[in-house]
Amino acid sequence: HENEKHIYGDVPARCLDILQAVDSPAFRAAWDPANFVQCGVRPHDEGYKQVRPYVAYVHVKDAKLDGGGVVPAGEGDGQGRETVRALRDSGFDGFFSLEPHLAMAGAFSGFSGPDLFRLAVQRFKALLDDEGIAWA
Repeated sequence: HENEKHIYGDVPARCLDILQAVDSPAFRAAWDPANFVQCGVRPHDEGYKQVRPYVAYVHVKDAKLDGGGVVPAGEGDGQGRETVRALRDSGFDGFFSLEPHLAMAGAFSGFSGPDLFRLAVQRFKALLDDEGIAWA
């Protein structure tokens, strides 16, 4: 389940409601910090502990609380540093997927283009390096 905007499972409490109601090891969460921010949520502070047991997949994307604009990871209010640090410390062995939506972001789609995608990659690698998290 991805915490997509404009659906029931958009904020941590409702994500948790869905995940617990389905109650299946085959049904996990895709954590998207930018989507949380665009719903007015500070992802790590307001949802990480509750949803973490279900997180198998992380979208690498960030956004600003003021206006909801999408920005590269670590440049918005998505608390990427706190989240990758906590995931590392919890033994996370899931997936990260770059989903920057830097040139255009729609309700259920987005676009970055080659140059902005490279920028998103560079910023995410820098965030991981700053936190001492190996990537390959």
